Amino acid sequence: MRLALVLPAALAAAALLPASRAAHAQSATSATPSNTPSGGSSSTASTPVTLPRVAVEGQAAAQPLTPGASSSVSGAQLQEIPQTATSDILLDMPGVYFQNTGAPGLSVSVRGLQDFGRINVMIDGARQDFMVSGHGADSSVYIDPALLAGIDVTRGTVSTGNGAGAIGGVVNLRTIGIEDILPPTEQYGALTTDLYGTNQYDGSGMVAGGVRVSPQFDVMGAFSLRSSGSYEDGDGNVVANTGQRLQSGLVKTDIVPGADQTLQVGGIFYHNTFGTDAEDLTLDDTVESTTATIQYHWAPSGNRLVDLHVDGSYTGTRLDDLSPSFLGVTLALPDNTHYDLDTRGIEADNTSRIVLGAASLDVNYGAEYYHDAETTTDETGAAGLTPNGSRAVASGFGQATLNWSIVQLIGGLRYDTYSLNGSGVNETGGITSLPAGPFVVDKSAGAVSPKLTLAVNPLAPWMLYASYGLGFRPPALTETLMEGAHPGLGFLRFVPNPDLDAERTHGWEVGSKLAYSNLIETADALSFKVDYFKTDIRDYIDQTLVPSNAIDPTTGIPIDGYFYENLAGTTVTKGLEVEGEYDMHVLFVRLAYSNILTELGTPDYTGYDAIVTAPPRSVFSGTVGLRLLSGKLIFGERTRAVSRTTGEVSPDTGFATTVPGYGVEDLFGSYQLLDHFKIFASVENVGNREYFEDALATVASPGRMVKVGFTAALGR
Repeated sequence: MRLALVLPAALAAAALLPASRAAHAQSATSATPSNTPSGGSSSTASTPVTLPRVAVEGQAAAQPLTPGASSSVSGAQLQEIPQTATSDILLDMPGVYFQNTGAPGLSVSVRGLQDFGRINVMIDGARQDFMVSGHGADSSVYIDPALLAGIDVTRGTVSTGNGAGAIGGVVNLRTIGIEDILPPTEQYGALTTDLYGTNQYDGSGMVAGGVRVSPQFDVMGAFSLRSSGSYEDGDGNVVANTGQRLQSGLVKTDIVPGADQTLQVGGIFYHNTFGTDAEDLTLDDTVESTTATIQYHWAPSGNRLVDLHVDGSYTGTRLDDLSPSFLGVTLALPDNTHYDLDTRGIEADNTSRIVLGAASLDVNYGAEYYHDAETTTDETGAAGLTPNGSRAVASGFGQATLNWSIVQLIGGLRYDTYSLNGSGVNETGGITSLPAGPFVVDKSAGAVSPKLTLAVNPLAPWMLYASYGLGFRPPALTETLMEGAHPGLGFLRFVPNPDLDAERTHGWEVGSKLAYSNLIETADALSFKVDYFKTDIRDYIDQTLVPSNAIDPTTGIPIDGYFYENLAGTTVTKGLEVEGEYDMHVLFVRLAYSNILTELGTPDYTGYDAIVTAPPRSVFSGTVGLRLLSGKLIFGERTRAVSRTTGEVSPDTGFATTVPGYGVEDLFGSYQLLDHFKIFASVENVGNREYFEDALATVASPGRMVKVGFTAALGR
């Protein structure tokens, strides 16, 4: 029984660590946690630690208004409805979506853009560039939701750090730190979160502990298990290959090496076996991912010219995929294809703040570099459709912010350059410039991307802004080098294209933000954001079907070539994004809405993926909840409403896949029985509706699922 995989670890943890607290009950508000540990009490007796409650006192108003489209999800919000699928963490932010493939990987879409680095998705600032081509999303991020403390999303081009090569936005998944385990006054402690559910959610458990050795040094660690089988959709059909056995963990240490300096070193480990819902898991796929980060910050007291950040990272991801060989024209027996991607990156930036009489000037400048190395092999020694090769991207950037009275003027400039190298064997000539036979690709290019933003604050808590900027996204390894035959369909050949140009964006947006407090009662908070954007994408890269003059010698069928090309014309994505929140001691209300339309530059395009058209045009998410009994009792409801989606045009039928719109309701609640013990429950898809997330979803979403769990804590 799968539950047996989870219970022993959870019970053992409970025995060794008598109590625990919610993994991310305290919301971190920045990507870099506080690195200034506090010393603990000298008492040797263990005393219960009060579980942190949701802070409602002016949180929205306390956040500074910054021009541009951005959203954050706190750890407290992530805890309201325990995450079943990794994609659940994205449900409450406008303009952000995902592609549901049933696999545990997270495929993020922002403003209709997805895959191949269009969105820079990071874990604790470390890029997650892993990609595998197939029937579904090409890019996947692997993270255990139980280890998350929050999410930060910036939509659109970014002219400062972490924006290199990304044209749609930056997503940073923040994992828990010692501040999510211990209150500032405690020296050491531990926590556990245990969760069980229906619809084949057998159970999950997370244990974490930390110690503040001194004001200059602390260390923490966490370990998580999950076991779940193939769930049923709303019609009671078992959705095959959606079970998983997940093990994950992390370690972090915070060091204060000197005055006004902080250093954090961390490692995140992920291992998951998923696929067929069978007790014998020997035929399932396995993914392993390791992420290492080091973050240094130096801000000398009284020195307005130095605020230095230097971050280094490494991510290594390996997928062992049970799939047919990509070599040859007949369907082979399943063999194990190994996809390995190593990503190394470094980013350094400094901010200098200058006083100019009644005005001030903040100048941020720096550079970043990252390198992807892909190795793919199967048991025959052949490479899969995700090719072998390497790509490096380097960027230098600067941004100046002039603040004067109610006006803020921001000018940014970045230069991106890339180099791409790889080789292979092209089986089909006459499609691209490459002839049939062995080939080697070695190419590079660069571009300058400026951005200008003007913001006005008519009132202190109200901002209006407008911006215009350019973006640059170099071709990915897969887009440039993919070659081979489709398994079992030898007449479908994938052809490399070394002549791809980088995608270039020209986009503008206008928006407004406000943040008020003390509206109805003391310390309540209201925040509201709205923006409208339009982005033109030139040389958008997508896969195209072209018949060739060759004949498959085995079947006698004419060969069709699939290759990535720069689409003619201008691809446009545009839309409206709205986000609002009202929070008081008793009531909290949140909403997110987006209406986004994407139009390909080639109207009669008959490609294979057309990922750019995948997200639904209209998406709404609304949450309302109550806090009673001095905040000990919390319950609420979340509603999602999604419009219908039209996907790719089938080359065989000429018709597009259309998925109807839907609405889904979830219920959640928690009760803090004791200061150190809390129980919670949720009911997801209350109406047991059968639905697909969008036209490119390869599996139906889960039917009704009931989950219950508890958290507890101990420390001193």
